[in-house]
Amino acid sequence: MNNNLAPEFNVGDIEKIITELTEKGLKQANIASAGNDWQSVVEPLDQIEHELGQKMSVNSHLNSVKFSEEFNAEYEKTLPLISKYYSEIGANKSLYHAFQRLQNADLSAEQHHIVKESIQGFELSGVGLEGSASDRFKAIQEELSLLSNQFSKNVLQSTNEWKKTVTLEQLKGYSEAELAKVRVEVGYCLSLQIPVYIDLMTYADSSSLREEVYRAYISRASDVGLTSKAFDNQQVMSEILALRSELAGLLGFDNYAELSIESKMVGSTAEVVEFLDELVVRSKVQAMAELEELQTFAGHDLAPWDLMYYSEKLKQQKFGYKRSDLTPYFPEKSVLKGLFSTIEKLYGISVVKVSESTYHDDVKVLELADNNGTIGRIYLDAYARENKRGGAWMSDYQGLYQDNLPVAFVVCNLNTPTGDKPALFEFDEIVTLFHEFGHALHHVLTKVPYPCAAGISGVPWDGVELPSQYMEFYCYEKDVIESISSHWQTGETLPENLYQKIVVSKNFQSGLQMLRQCEFSLWDIHTHMSSDDTSAVLAKVREKTSLMPIIDENRFLNAFSHIFAGGYAAGYFSYKWAEVLAADAYEFVQKNGGIGSEASKSFRECILEVGGSLDFMQQYQKFRGERPQLEGLLKASGISA
Repeated sequence: MNNNLAPEFNVGDIEKIITELTEKGLKQANIASAGNDWQSVVEPLDQIEHELGQKMSVNSHLNSVKFSEEFNAEYEKTLPLISKYYSEIGANKSLYHAFQRLQNADLSAEQHHIVKESIQGFELSGVGLEGSASDRFKAIQEELSLLSNQFSKNVLQSTNEWKKTVTLEQLKGYSEAELAKVRVEVGYCLSLQIPVYIDLMTYADSSSLREEVYRAYISRASDVGLTSKAFDNQQVMSEILALRSELAGLLGFDNYAELSIESKMVGSTAEVVEFLDELVVRSKVQAMAELEELQTFAGHDLAPWDLMYYSEKLKQQKFGYKRSDLTPYFPEKSVLKGLFSTIEKLYGISVVKVSESTYHDDVKVLELADNNGTIGRIYLDAYARENKRGGAWMSDYQGLYQDNLPVAFVVCNLNTPTGDKPALFEFDEIVTLFHEFGHALHHVLTKVPYPCAAGISGVPWDGVELPSQYMEFYCYEKDVIESISSHWQTGETLPENLYQKIVVSKNFQSGLQMLRQCEFSLWDIHTHMSSDDTSAVLAKVREKTSLMPIIDENRFLNAFSHIFAGGYAAGYFSYKWAEVLAADAYEFVQKNGGIGSEASKSFRECILEVGGSLDFMQQYQKFRGERPQLEGLLKASGISA
C-alpha cells in the first residue's frame, strides 16, 4: 500500500490539529514574505497548503458523507480557524509584496501564471484594506463559513426527517425494482432521498401521493414545509446574501456578482446575462411546444408533481421503452468495468480496485496507473444513504506534491443493492457517474507539482465543469454502452433496439431542461447583482423563463446548496458555459478520430494535465484551434430554434 495515497479517516482532535497547522502556516507565511525567489516565497506556502488541505478535506468529506451531530459540532469549531487563517494570509501585505517581486524573477510560464493569479487572489482577499475595514472583511469570511455549513446541515436534517409508510396499493405503478428500494419489514417506507423521490414522482399512479411527496420535497428547510421549522434556511440565506454584498462593497465592487466574475473567464456580469438570455430566446419556442405536447398527452392542466410522471409516460409512448427497461442491463459491476475501460481507451491509464478499509463499507478504493506506474487514487462512495448529503460531487484530498500523488473523493447518491440484487443504475445515474469521474480525472491526471494549481486548483470556475460535461458525451457511444451493460441475470448487453431508443430520446424535452437551467443561472447572477429580496428576483426571472406557475409552498431556494453551501454563487452559469466548451470539444475529438485519437490525447495534455497553471481559455484554444461557439451546445442539445 502506498501510504501517501491513503487518507487518514481517524481524524482525532480536529480542532487541535487545525489550530496547530494554521499557526504553523502563519509562521511560514511570515518567513516567505521576506523571500525573493520561487523557492523562498512559494514553496513554504505549498507545503502548508498541502498539509492543511488534507486535514480540511477529510473533515469536510466526513461531515458530508457520515454526518453526526457530535462530529459536526467539532467540525464547526474548525471553520472559524480555517477562515481566519486564509483571511490572515490574504491580508498579509508583506507576502503580497513578495509575490509582486516574483513578477520580475526568472520563472517558468506556469510559475509566472501562478504568481499573476496569486496577486489577484490577494487583491480579492482584502490585502488592500486597512484597520476596521480589514477586520470586518475577516469577520465576514468567518461568518460565511459557519452559515454555509448551517445551510447544508439544515437541508440534510430536513431531508432525513420526512418519512411516510405506505401500502402496496398506494404504490400502484411501481415495478419490483422500485418496490425493492422502499420495502421495509412491514409495508413500504418513502423518504426524500433522491433515488426514492425520483421513483415516486416518475412511476406512482397516485396523483395525491405524488403531490404530498412533492410538497414535502420542494418545501424542505423552510417555514412552510412538512418538516421541522427548526431547519428553516430563510434567515441563513438572507444573512449569506447580505454578507456577500457587504464583502464585495469593502473591495470596491458594486455587488457580489462583479466580485465573483473577476476571477472567471467571462469578462463581465453583462456578458453572463447576455449569454443566458440568448439561450432562453433560442430554446423557449421549443420548450413551449414540448410543454404543449405533454399537456395534450396528459389530457388536463399539469401540476408540478405531474411533470415527471407524464413525461415518462409520453417518453414510453414516443420511443417505446421506459426507464425501468434499462436498469437490469446496468448492474454496478458492469457499469464500473465499462467506465474504467473507457477511461483507459481515452487516456491510456488503468483503473483497478484495491483492498483498503475506509470510513464506510460502501466505499471503493480505485488506483489509477499508466506505463510509468501509479498516478493517483479515487475513493468512490456511490450509494444513497441517510446522514449523507444529497447530490453528487468530487472533492480533492491532495494534489500532486513531492512524493504525494493526487487523491480524489467521488460521491454520488445512486441506487443501492437490494436483497439478492446488485445495485442497478438508472441511465441518468450513469451519466452522473461519468460526470463526476470527469472531475476526478481532471484532478488525478495533473502534471502540475504545485498544490495551488494542481488538478482542479486554480482552474477558473467557468472552466471547472468542462472535463465533467465532456465525459458525459461518451455515455451515448455504442462501444461504451456495450462495455457498461450486462444484464444482471442473463449477462446480455443492451439490445440494439434499446440503444437506438436511448440515442433518439437523448434530447427529449431538452428545451424545457435548458429553460430550467437558465432560470437557475439567471436567478443566481441577478440575485448577486441586486439588493432585492431573492424570492422577488426569482419571480422576475420567471417572467422570462417560466411556462407554468409554481405552488405557494415552493421553497427550492432554501435547499439550493450549490449557491448557499457550495462554490457556485454568481457562478451557476458555469454549467451552461462549460456545456458550450464540452460540446465543442467532443465534436472536435469525434471529427478527428474519437476515443484514443491524438485529439483525445491532446485534450488530456492541454486541459487535464495543466490544471490551473496556465490560462484556461488559451489552453482550450491550443487544444481546439479556435474559441468555442454557442451553436455546438444547441446542436448537441437538439435545439433547432
